[in-house]
Amino acid sequence: MHRSDDIANLFSRFGSSAEFYREIEPRYEYTEEMATPFSAALKSVPGEQTTSENVGDMPHTHEMPMTVGADEVRVDEPLVAALPAAAGSTALSRLLNEIEQQREGSPVDERAAQSSRPHLEASVIAVVSNKGGAGRSTLAGALASAIKRPGGRTFAVDFDPQNSLCLHLGGNEQWPGIAQASQRNVDWRDIARKGYAGSQCLAYGVTTDQERVDFEQLLTNDHLWLARCLEAMNLGEQDTVVIDTPPGATVYLNQVLEVASVVVVVTLADAASYTSYNQMDRLLAPYLQRENAAQCKVVINQLDTSRQFSLDMCDLLKKRIGDQLLGVIRQDHFISESLAYDRNPLAHTPSTRGCQDTLDIAGSLCELLMEGTQEPYLS
Repeated sequence: MHRSDDIANLFSRFGSSAEFYREIEPRYEYTEEMATPFSAALKSVPGEQTTSENVGDMPHTHEMPMTVGADEVRVDEPLVAALPAAAGSTALSRLLNEIEQQREGSPVDERAAQSSRPHLEASVIAVVSNKGGAGRSTLAGALASAIKRPGGRTFAVDFDPQNSLCLHLGGNEQWPGIAQASQRNVDWRDIARKGYAGSQCLAYGVTTDQERVDFEQLLTNDHLWLARCLEAMNLGEQDTVVIDTPPGATVYLNQVLEVASVVVVVTLADAASYTSYNQMDRLLAPYLQRENAAQCKVVINQLDTSRQFSLDMCDLLKKRIGDQLLGVIRQDHFISESLAYDRNPLAHTPSTRGCQDTLDIAGSLCELLMEGTQEPYLS
C-alpha cells in the first residue's frame, strides 16, 4: 500500500478528503522558549524578552517551528510579553489595598468618621459617679440652677431611668421624657420644661420596662444618638447642658461621655468610695485619652465635718485626686430638706455652708467653660 493510500484512508475515517492534506515543511527560522509560567508572566514587562532568569532554573529545551500551509504564524518573542502585565497588576494592587484599609479601619476611615460626627457648640457637663447615694442628681440639679453664662441658656438632661432630676428643679414625675420621645421622633425643645432659676429640664420620663429596654437597645446600636439629639436643638456656644447619669458603667454613661466637655465625678469621703475610685478611672480612661478629650474634675460631696474619720478620708482623697479636685461640699441638711418643700436651696438667703460650697463649684465650672475669656455669672 502506498503512502498516499494511507493518507486517503486516514482522512476518510474522519469524514474528510485527502485533497485537504498539506505537508509541513521543516523550516527552522526561529526558536521558541518553553511557555512562561503565569506567575512569571504577570511580572513581565512589554518589550522585554523572557529568559530562563525570569522563570527560575527552568531550562528551555523545547523548540518547534510553526508553518501552516501558505499562511505562516511567526512568533518572534514570547506571547506573554503582549499582556499589559504592569498596568493590570497596579490596578489589582490598588483594589486589594482599598479592601485591606476598609477591613482594618485605616486612618482615612477614621478621619471620615470624625468629620461625620455631630457638631455641638454648647458646653456639656456630665455628672457621674461610680456608686449610688453620692448625691449626683442633687448636685446636677443645683448646677443647672446655678450656672448661667451671659447670653446663654442652661438645660438639665436626665439620662437616668430613676427620673429624679426633674424633682430637684421643681418639676414632677409626669413631665414628658426623652425616653418615650425617642420612639416618636419628638423634638426635645417641645418637651423641655421650665426649672429653677430659668433653667430648662428634659426629664427621662416614666416608662414601662419594655420601653426602657427598647430605649437602651437604641442607645447600644447608635453610640452618637445623644449627640445628634443635642445637635438638633441648635444650641449656641454660650449654652450649657448639665446631664445626670446612672451610677457605674451603663450605656447611658457611654452616650454622655461622647459629648461631654467636662466630666464631674461625684464621690463621698468614705472607705467604699475610696476603694472603688480606680473603677471610675478605668471607665473614663478610653474617653479621656482621646484627642480634644473632656476635662475631668472631682467633687467630694456631703462631707461630715463632725467626724474625724470623714476628715481623714477627705484628706486621702484629696491627695489621690490632686489637681482634678473641683471642690468639697460640706454636709448640709437644708439641701435635702429643700426637696421636700419644693424650693430651690440656692435661692435661700443667707446661704448655708453646703449651698455656698455648691455655688463656689458652679463658679469654678463657669471659669472652665468660659476659658477665662469672660467673667462667669451665677444666677
